[in-house]
Amino acid sequence: MTTNAGNTNEDDALRIASLLPSTTDICISLGLESNVVGITHECDFPSSSHPLYSSSAPLMVGNGIHDNQSIVNDNNPHSTKPLTLTVSQIDPHIQSQAEIDTAVKSSLHNGISLYNLNDSALTDAQPTVILTQSLCDVCAVAKDAVDNEVACNFRPGQCKVLSLEPESLVEVVDTFCTVADACGVKERGVEIKLLFWEGLRQVLKATTMTANKQKPTVLFFEWLDPPFDAGHWIPDMLEQSGCVSALSQSKPTRKSTQLSWQQIYDCDPDVVIIGCCGFDLKRNEEDAIVAKEKLEPLRAFRTGRIFVSDGNLFFARPGPALREGVAILARCAYDGDDEVVEELETIEFMPKEGQGWSKIVFTEEKESTSIPDIEDLVPYSKPHDEACKLNQDIYKDPSTGYNVFTEVAHKKRGKCCGSGCRHCPYDHANVKDKVRYIQNPAFLYDGPDSEDNPIFAPLSSIPPGAHVKILFFSGGKDSFLTIRKLVKQRQSSNIPFHLILLTTFDSKSRIIAHQEVPIDTVLRQAQHLEIPLLAIPLRRGSGETYLSRIEKGFNAIRQQVPDIQQMTLNFGDLHLDHIRDWRDKEMSNDYTLEYPLWKVPYEDLMDDLEASGIRVVLSAVTRDGLDEGMLFTRKLWDNAVELGMDGFGEEGEFHSVAEVWTVSREQALGL
Repeated sequence: MTTNAGNTNEDDALRIASLLPSTTDICISLGLESNVVGITHECDFPSSSHPLYSSSAPLMVGNGIHDNQSIVNDNNPHSTKPLTLTVSQIDPHIQSQAEIDTAVKSSLHNGISLYNLNDSALTDAQPTVILTQSLCDVCAVAKDAVDNEVACNFRPGQCKVLSLEPESLVEVVDTFCTVADACGVKERGVEIKLLFWEGLRQVLKATTMTANKQKPTVLFFEWLDPPFDAGHWIPDMLEQSGCVSALSQSKPTRKSTQLSWQQIYDCDPDVVIIGCCGFDLKRNEEDAIVAKEKLEPLRAFRTGRIFVSDGNLFFARPGPALREGVAILARCAYDGDDEVVEELETIEFMPKEGQGWSKIVFTEEKESTSIPDIEDLVPYSKPHDEACKLNQDIYKDPSTGYNVFTEVAHKKRGKCCGSGCRHCPYDHANVKDKVRYIQNPAFLYDGPDSEDNPIFAPLSSIPPGAHVKILFFSGGKDSFLTIRKLVKQRQSSNIPFHLILLTTFDSKSRIIAHQEVPIDTVLRQAQHLEIPLLAIPLRRGSGETYLSRIEKGFNAIRQQVPDIQQMTLNFGDLHLDHIRDWRDKEMSNDYTLEYPLWKVPYEDLMDDLEASGIRVVLSAVTRDGLDEGMLFTRKLWDNAVELGMDGFGEEGEFHSVAEVWTVSREQALGL
């Protein structure tokens, strides 16, 4: 191969086949765009959006100076574009991350590449240099396939195959010189290398401008389903951006490794950046929203420090654009540090938000994580109701400024979309994980599938004209003992009734007030006892009263159970007169209220609790001498009394959760 000026032998002209998007980027940066005769199906060629070093002066290559016009391909004299040399069995536009992961793992297991050469395309391109890799068997055409193609269709010495295997950032940058040297432009490679490192020095200077600044811990996702951490050169990029990898101490290899979500929760990084391999900014944002449920437990979710990026261009490709990737890491990690951000944004190659990276906003509601058991807070129900009266599709939430769909808009759709919308009029019928997503009253559990001797029937078997008792259920010992009392009533009564459990919880934290019990724990209780469970999310700042939310719950019951003849409300109150007085005042005009355990002696309640055989655990405490996790036993009752407390915690000294699943359903219910 000859690249000296003045050489007129056409056979010696530089013709590059780039089998990697990264090497295509390197060629563009080296000013060799006009010499590229073949590229992959994933290459951006040419792309004005590339933040590469393509503005440098043209180079003396082959017969003379090229002016950024692609050379004419011999097989198509009218073409100005390189041939596409590869195909893939993966279609990221229609496949989910889980589906792609399955395809990749199956490919590795069976030794079959997901990338193949186009039939005869490489031969048609007649390259003098082929740029490929053997680092990753699932990211590109296998090198063995390239070697075989060259051996079968090219004369000896006609074509040079250059395989690149960089694993660190230093090795990536060295490939700029390797490619440049192979293509006869060694000096340009050195120039690009120096420009790259100078850019990184600017980034690091910005993030370390204040002495003793705490470096943020960052978790970079190369994949979400299942989760993979950052591998190869990305940990080096984190270091160069003035950050600390959240997994740096526990990572045994440079390769990207699959993680469990528990590992991710345990490291609990300051910042999360999602740049999944091969996906652009839009796709990574879409997948991050899909993964919202998994990301919610992270501190970064709660503090609004989860970002998405163009993982395809700025992180997955070991090429010049990693410089911009380092700048993106720094900008995301130091978001909120005005001094650092201001300095970073003076850097010429710093991508702007929305052009390579962005902060992800998951929800339109911003609510408190705590809520009283009975609330009367204002503000968003009024603007929603006014918008509905005007038949409007949206209203503006006064606390956040977000546009929110009204019930009118949802009714126009004609069905539940499954997203857990704030004003869903369809009881969240299509929400798959109701425990996590419902925003309106909905049944979490409809009762047993079978009707084999159930003491209480499933919803589908409650006949028209039935008597339905609704038990306000918190998951604690008093609520559980009320169920046992109702079971005895049901067994002895000549007039049957049906039971539905009703529980309220904070719509944001998904915790039952005071009890500090997650709603999914109550769901587990209902499923074990085989009693239908209606859940009512309480939304702080909604403007809806506690009673209005409860009434919406009753309406959800009426929709499921037609023509209810009698609806009786049951409570597990023991002896607090002011609570009972409030309930009677606010609810007895429309419903019959019952208190099955009212004034029952504590000795009798303890006997019944011990007869059930279940474990009862303290879930929340407010007095010294007690701790969360203690078992509620006769001894604890005695000790509480000795300490001057109500032995059953009626004055709020403690709350409990009834672990009904520790015994059989029959024993728990007293059947």
